Amino acid sequence: MADIQLHRIKSIYGEMAGILSQLPLPEKKPWVYVSVGRQFNSAVEDLNKLTDSDYTRQKLSDNDYYMGDSNCYDTTMIRTKIGSVVKRLEEEYGFGLNTTPQSPPVVVTVNQNQEVTIAITPIQQLIDSTEDEELRKDLDELKTAVEVSKDQSKASTILNSIQKKSWEVFIKVLPYVLEHLGQHH
Repeated sequence: MADIQLHRIKSIYGEMAGILSQLPLPEKKPWVYVSVGRQFNSAVEDLNKLTDSDYTRQKLSDNDYYMGDSNCYDTTMIRTKIGSVVKRLEEEYGFGLNTTPQSPPVVVTVNQNQEVTIAITPIQQLIDSTEDEELRKDLDELKTAVEVSKDQSKASTILNSIQKKSWEVFIKVLPYVLEHLGQHH
């Protein structure tokens, strides 16, 4: 029974993390349709039933409407409340900390006497932590190209686009691509 309950809690965590990952940044769009907030509030109610904790204070209320409009929630408020529940579940249950199976680090041989060990950041973690919406879209497309279609040409095109937008994100995502596409060729 405990395993089933934990699985249900993890499922709700996934739902909330999924909602959070799709929310726009406040500077891009200051409001979100109320239906998104209702979905989150419903998930909070389910979470309250499954756990010994009370997450009610994180639920969205009428005070969180965007400029008093009952059709929309303020993006900052909804992101903050969902983010706080997601983080709390990560801390309490260890969710999201290791979303991919642990794989050995990629070892790149520089020459016969030196090795460089590279830690691979999970692609979903990169997507979730990237604030730029265009970069998030590129990373999501890259994930599909690498994991679903295994399309090296498309991955190369997307990597080129990422490199032009953010050198830092490009460097972080490169080991992931090498791990998933490098071993197939």
